Amino acid sequence: MKRWLAVPAVALGLLATTAVIRPQSVSAGKPNFSGVWMLNRDLSDKPSRIDMGGTVSGKRGDESDRAKGVPPDEFDRVTGDGRSGAPGARGYGGERYGPASGIRDGATAIELLIGELKNPSPFLTISHADTTLTVTSANDRTRLFQTNGQRDPHQVGGATLLSASRWDGDRLVTEYEAGGGRKIRIVYTIIPETRQLLEQVSFSNGQTIKRVYDRARSTRRP
Repeated sequence: MKRWLAVPAVALGLLATTAVIRPQSVSAGKPNFSGVWMLNRDLSDKPSRIDMGGTVSGKRGDESDRAKGVPPDEFDRVTGDGRSGAPGARGYGGERYGPASGIRDGATAIELLIGELKNPSPFLTISHADTTLTVTSANDRTRLFQTNGQRDPHQVGGATLLSASRWDGDRLVTEYEAGGGRKIRIVYTIIPETRQLLEQVSFSNGQTIKRVYDRARSTRRP
């Protein structure tokens, strides 16, 4: 009788172990950024002028582009690969995400993105599950990021900007492609002592912006 009871006991133990493991995400042990976050203006940097060194000017024959060997008006989306309207060297010629944007649309998209990053949302609503991070701003702009390094398309203005997100220890690093090999980097971290969300934005010219968000007491948006 005791042996017969031992089998269910083992089975229950396995079920309990499975119940513990199943909720864990692919990024088990990494910070979870889910929640509603309110901008702490006292601890955050004030918006400042960001100069990308002419990479978003949209002018033909930009000196920085010529220095990198990029002919005028030959700018595949915002990756700097090939001619607008033709397949890019990396395989992104517009077949998957619509027509490739010309230099003007790509430059405008980068300017719009920089404008967003310079003027932060007063609050962020973040949903973080497994390898997917969804960020919604106060004006209901939602962007989805995969934390496994896969490239994600984002519609900004009249063009598509690409980003890739990956873990660097406990930091989540997202890099937008700004053309000509340039990157715009956003790093999300949870401050251990205060449990605040730290957002650090780095531009290709070395300038950085720091923002601190407090977790809202209510999960409802303001």
